[in-house]
Amino acid sequence: MRNAEEAVPLPGAVRPKAVLPCCLEVPPRFEAKAWYALRMLLLPLGLAPERVGRSVLPEPGLYYGPGPEGLPERVVALPLREATVAFFEARVPYHAGEVRWMEGRDAHDRWPVLFGGERVAGHDLIASAFFWLSGWQEHTVRTCDRHGRFPWEASLQRRLGTTIRPPVDAYREALAERLLAAGVPVHPRRWAGHAWAFCPTHDVDYLRKWRPGMVWREVVHHLALNRRHESPGTRLRRFGRFLADLVRPGDVFRRAFERMPAETARRGGTATFFLKTGAHGPHDVPYDWDGAYVRARVQALEAGGFEVGLHPSYHAFDHPGYLREEYDRLARLTAAPPVSVRTHYLRFDPVVTPRLLAAAGFRIDSTLGFAGHEGFRHGTCLPFQLYDVAADRPLDLWEMPLAFMESVLFNRRGLDGEQALAVTHDLLATCRRFGGVAVGLWHNTLWDELDFPGWGDHFTATLDEAATQGAYIASLRDALAAFCA
Repeated sequence: MRNAEEAVPLPGAVRPKAVLPCCLEVPPRFEAKAWYALRMLLLPLGLAPERVGRSVLPEPGLYYGPGPEGLPERVVALPLREATVAFFEARVPYHAGEVRWMEGRDAHDRWPVLFGGERVAGHDLIASAFFWLSGWQEHTVRTCDRHGRFPWEASLQRRLGTTIRPPVDAYREALAERLLAAGVPVHPRRWAGHAWAFCPTHDVDYLRKWRPGMVWREVVHHLALNRRHESPGTRLRRFGRFLADLVRPGDVFRRAFERMPAETARRGGTATFFLKTGAHGPHDVPYDWDGAYVRARVQALEAGGFEVGLHPSYHAFDHPGYLREEYDRLARLTAAPPVSVRTHYLRFDPVVTPRLLAAAGFRIDSTLGFAGHEGFRHGTCLPFQLYDVAADRPLDLWEMPLAFMESVLFNRRGLDGEQALAVTHDLLATCRRFGGVAVGLWHNTLWDELDFPGWGDHFTATLDEAATQGAYIASLRDALAAFCA
């Protein structure tokens, strides 16, 4: 193996520890997909693939193709079947009945392998990884919810029961074992000296709770019309709590906006705050993004080492004009051009949105979680480059996959505080196992005990768990920079 200093740097300025000679005997129409998946599998192991011919493939090395017979003993061989190539050419939904299962650490640790044969030696980890990382299912299953999002209910993860388990990372774990057995040293990437990372992120959708419409809701809808169908006593108690909060100095959402970074800093970390600089429809609540309050908050966040990213308006996910306008506005507020983005309502067109984000100048996205369930939408808890399926090439845009959102746990899933924290701890443990990053999302509605009881406690308890378990608590920008170093 050659020293990585002789290798061409990977996109995103990621420098591996070493290069691994690899022979890919794949059809030209499948070559870009295979190469991308192999790179993404090897990168967290500190390796970069170097393309060589079969006749000069040294030991140790890696082979991927239809003819693994007769290779040297210390070459890790991964099979490719013509049916697999044909599947990707056909652009049809994956049939769950074709899945094979791979054992992990023990008999209870089973993972779905989407392509290959019955035996372990026949598992096609590369094509399976490409399916998940590229978001292939979202290009063939065009079901959308009312916000135009790919729903968890339509996902292969739901059908396989693997939503909260990242199969790509299990493939990498299995590949690492085979590489080590062949004499290939792997160097798992670390996060500023830590084995895993935790990224608290915050979407700032509102600057104030008690806007005229919200006051009308409390007085007319809840108290007078009883739209919540509550008893008179319950309604009066709620109205009393509303009045007490209304006259309290400061707004509850602003207090959360100011408290969240303080709680994170108290535990030695930083975070990413996504701000809105545009509103183009009824799903956007406009606020004075250029006013003194926001400018002061941005300055305070940046002075504390926190990251400020863009939270594009509802229609900006597929509208280049809106996106550019909102990017330019935020760039005028921040000390440096923003690099991180998460779309409003997690709206994401897999064909259009990643291209627009990359063209606008973003280098990190953290939109790709399910809007209806916690878990790993692209099958991994590690950073990966987004793939332009239509152009058949990776983009210079890295995904920091969203693992969970507080409103999903409490509202859509209906969990109580104890249940939400248990689910969150399990997700953190999974990310820790694979040396990944747990990206969590909380809005600045925390500590609003009138409408969001227990959400603030969930945030601080998650911070405490991550700190206790030795995570690198950092913004998306700083975490990815540490991972790529």
